[in-house]
Amino acid sequence: MSIRKFRKQMKPFIIVLTVVFILSLAYGGYESFRTSRANKKAQEAMLLNKDYIQKIDIERAKQEVSRAYAETVDKDIVDIIAFNDVIDKKLTLDLAKSLKVKVPSSEVNAQYEELESSMGDKEQFRRMLQVQGLTKDSLKNKIEENLLMQKTREEFSKNINPTDEEINAYMSLYSIPSDKKEDAISLYKMEKGEEAFKLALIKARKEMQIKDLAPEYENLVEKVSYEEDGFKVTNLDLAKIMATFMINQKATKEQAEELAKNMIAKQIKVAKMAKEKGVKVNEELDLMSQLQEYTVGLSEKVREEIKPTDAELESFFNANKSRYNIPETADAKLIFITVKSTKEDDAVAKAEAEKLLAELTPENFSEKGKSIGNNQDIIYQDLGTFGKQAMVKEFEEALKDVPSNTVINKVIKTKFGYHVVYVKKNDNNQQWSAEHILFVPYPSDKTVAEKLEKLEKLKADIEAGTLALNDKIDEDVIQSFDAKGITPDGIIPDFVYSPEIAKAVYETPLNKVGIINPNKATIVVFQKTKEVKAEEANFTKLKEEVKKDYINRQVGEYMSKLF
Repeated sequence: MSIRKFRKQMKPFIIVLTVVFILSLAYGGYESFRTSRANKKAQEAMLLNKDYIQKIDIERAKQEVSRAYAETVDKDIVDIIAFNDVIDKKLTLDLAKSLKVKVPSSEVNAQYEELESSMGDKEQFRRMLQVQGLTKDSLKNKIEENLLMQKTREEFSKNINPTDEEINAYMSLYSIPSDKKEDAISLYKMEKGEEAFKLALIKARKEMQIKDLAPEYENLVEKVSYEEDGFKVTNLDLAKIMATFMINQKATKEQAEELAKNMIAKQIKVAKMAKEKGVKVNEELDLMSQLQEYTVGLSEKVREEIKPTDAELESFFNANKSRYNIPETADAKLIFITVKSTKEDDAVAKAEAEKLLAELTPENFSEKGKSIGNNQDIIYQDLGTFGKQAMVKEFEEALKDVPSNTVINKVIKTKFGYHVVYVKKNDNNQQWSAEHILFVPYPSDKTVAEKLEKLEKLKADIEAGTLALNDKIDEDVIQSFDAKGITPDGIIPDFVYSPEIAKAVYETPLNKVGIINPNKATIVVFQKTKEVKAEEANFTKLKEEVKKDYINRQVGEYMSKLF
């Protein structure tokens, strides 16, 4: 048979074989795909819009919520909140995409490095990530997502532009002083921006499509739990309030549910009263936001109805006169400067440590340490038991191979100063029990005097305005602070209590510069910028302020009775 004839006869057979082979590959590929898809399907919680949510993401969210609640909240409640948190997160990230919100990689890297450095040890940080099931890249993804959600919420505030009338009404409602208008604008924009974000999220929730929901999550989807007077309460609304009662009042699940329903019932009662008075709210908001808006609306209506007489206002003024009296106060710019020790001061501390070391034994170490280590430059401590990396490197290295019940025969220098150490126990260089006496290099009287002399020379230039009193006045400035409302007895609001600083400020003429040295290592340079003399309150001058306070008191009493 010729080759050509053989090929002609074989051709149909080869075609059949080829088709069978291709079909077998396709079937094998289909089976492989089906198996792979089945495995993947088992890991998927649901299809939310166009993206699959993984079960592991929901389980992690449950753990995070449980930890946030210090594990005091019932698991069923945690599960509902966590499941819906995952949905809100996904929808918020979708909003970020539609709004074209971006997070620079530099911000992500900065937060990652901050987290890493907070651990102090990169290897320990890496191990911690492993325990959490994270890698460097996955943690950065989480950081990016969190920043995206934060920036998305902030994006809604950018389009809020309140009128003066709106701000004035807002300041009146929350009794914000007139000199805090800028703060009020920021708060208003943030509050209205948050409301706009909520509405966008609620809209996204209404429009979302959930498919292929795993059976174990069916009871966690937000749904109406019960209805009261036309208000629909969802399982999520109930869960959030129950969680609050379980945390704050240590209530059981059953007690928390009863308390939550009672609270909601009271809020609905207030909402009905508000409706009767003509209060309207955005019904697109979630239930709890609506109830809050009704409460605020009712308080505003009540405020409008209160019309106090002059006699009522004067009586209120006299009963609360002390709050209207103007106390004596002063404002000052404060600059705190640390006085660093010199090489000579350092040498003194080292010499004192070496002198003491010569006198120490295991028997007298504790007694001598306690007798001298009670001031700012000599500190005695029983360090207890500690392991590797618990102490600074120089300290730990000095303890290696030192036998138990031994005073180390040399002074150890660290960034804290000079240490004399008694090793009570060395457990194979894995753990130690020890006591130490620390000599801190402290600035001498000479060092302090030299710093004071340098600063005294700057006073005239500061008072003349040719030199600014700020954190650049000296290379050793550690803090600068504009102190407002310093009282004669030493209260410096939002800062410290210091009768010594207050006394010095009050004794210094207005706009003059003073210098005090409250302790060896600290110098305070200050300039008095304002002084207010004490003044007894006058009703006629303060009538409008008194009226505002009177109405606020009446509104508060009325609303508190409702709850």
